[in-house]
Amino acid sequence: MTEYNPIFRSPITPKKVQASPSGSRSLAPNVSLSDHTGVKISLIQGEADDTLKKEFGHIPGNPDDLIEIGNGFLARLTPTEFYLFSKSPDGDLSSAATLNEKFAGSFVHATDLTHGKAVSRLMGSLAASLLSKICGLDFHNSVFPNGQVAQTSAAKIRTLIARYDEGGTPTYYLHVDRALGQYFWEVVQDAGEEFGIEVVSNSN
Repeated sequence: MTEYNPIFRSPITPKKVQASPSGSRSLAPNVSLSDHTGVKISLIQGEADDTLKKEFGHIPGNPDDLIEIGNGFLARLTPTEFYLFSKSPDGDLSSAATLNEKFAGSFVHATDLTHGKAVSRLMGSLAASLLSKICGLDFHNSVFPNGQVAQTSAAKIRTLIARYDEGGTPTYYLHVDRALGQYFWEVVQDAGEEFGIEVVSNSN
């Protein structure tokens, strides 16, 4: 099956910030923000457990669980809904088209959401504190631990928040509708100013 690969451009343009006074920012930022829009995303709906186990070896056991799958992550949103996304735009991960070939003959379908979402990665020791400013969820480790995903409201818009720490550093992937990507990015960046947020380029 031929896959559709249009030229892609992120809707996010990082807001320019004034340089901080000398010595006011630590060498290692307390929180950093990067644009990961363009990562491969598929929403899988139906009784897909058996097929996904064959494809990936293991799957999340309960709703709101998130596991690492090769170059990406697989989240179980509900008993019959999964959310698959890659770590970076060039991440090698099964596409919706490939998955649908494997689902042929069953009542399971994968929908490609890649070009409909804006994705940001927020990481750092104060990432949870920043998120608490724009979202009503409790991000304490005992409530929202590593390997957790939630569909919620953040910055007053529908947001999927997935936590998967990197090297022991709290790391959150924030998915919103593409049309609201710039708005959401600016809200996060503004909320992070008091924490010394650093916008980093995505070299992946």
